Amino acid sequence: MAHEPKRSAAPVVLYDWANPQQQQFAAITKLLRKRVELNQRFIDYHYHFHMELAKKRRALRQELHETLSRACLADYGFTRWQRTIRWKYDPHPFCTVGSLSIGGRFNVGKNIDPETFPPFSALYIASDKPTADLEALGQAPLGSTLSDADLALANPASVTSFSVSGRLDTVLDLSDRGSLQEFTHLIKDFKLSPALVKEARGLPVAAPRVIKTSKQLQDSLLNPSWRHTAALCEIPANSQIFGQIASAAGIDGILYPSKLTERSCLAIFPCNFVGGTSWLKLDDEPPVNLIGPERIDATNWEACERTIEEIKDSPLRRPMIEAAPPPNSGELVVPSAKESDAG
Repeated sequence: MAHEPKRSAAPVVLYDWANPQQQQFAAITKLLRKRVELNQRFIDYHYHFHMELAKKRRALRQELHETLSRACLADYGFTRWQRTIRWKYDPHPFCTVGSLSIGGRFNVGKNIDPETFPPFSALYIASDKPTADLEALGQAPLGSTLSDADLALANPASVTSFSVSGRLDTVLDLSDRGSLQEFTHLIKDFKLSPALVKEARGLPVAAPRVIKTSKQLQDSLLNPSWRHTAALCEIPANSQIFGQIASAAGIDGILYPSKLTERSCLAIFPCNFVGGTSWLKLDDEPPVNLIGPERIDATNWEACERTIEEIKDSPLRRPMIEAAPPPNSGELVVPSAKESDAG
């Protein structure tokens, strides 16, 4: 009989995150790969857990949105933060299309069933360049023997960085546990069905239960191994679902500490700039090949969700700037007839 990993006692807020301690994931994965029937029951269980709590959240949608909105910081400004992106997005620094590929901590990507879990994008920046680089490159896949920091140093991908300043109307600060108290109060009494409890038996998961305190919620949202949930369970991570709730509430951004440096990071939802005064801008003089806008606000936020090809010939494109010819280029200048006569 195959050995099953020891169950974690960690509580959950939105669904069972299935033993978040990273050292246990390899054992769980190995077990599920050996036992196809168990793997299917494992996936079905997490889907049922997700849907059961999704129904409860829908019943409290307005209240959840209002509690998060009340907890927000207002008029949050930042100067010369850093954005690191793949080189291929270089002409469009504020493009969020890349965040849809495998998702980010606070947005759902297309790697999970998009019909069941609609993807949405986010724009990520960090308070300093080392943190931005590590967050962009240090995402260890399930089963990796490298830490996230080591993976970032070993990653050969070409990236580019931009200095960004801005001001956001509403920001939810996850480093402040108090900002989560009202939200926790609304979800702490969710009741799980006996059928779900029974389904969990015999699976390598903790007994299903929900978060009771704001500390447990904070730990869940900042879980360093958040990305493994989608890989193992084929459902969004807790933080991604929380990001969806915050975005739907009209919040402009989520402030959180980096899992690698503990420096501040922002997940920004430009779609919520509509009707507000939030803005982002590049700090430095852009190159002549820049296609995307230098500034994002309520008038052009849609540019973030467009690819380079999609905005090339659209009003969202940055105005074309003709490059001046270099001085003393060696070109032969032929005088006009009038200039020749004058000479």
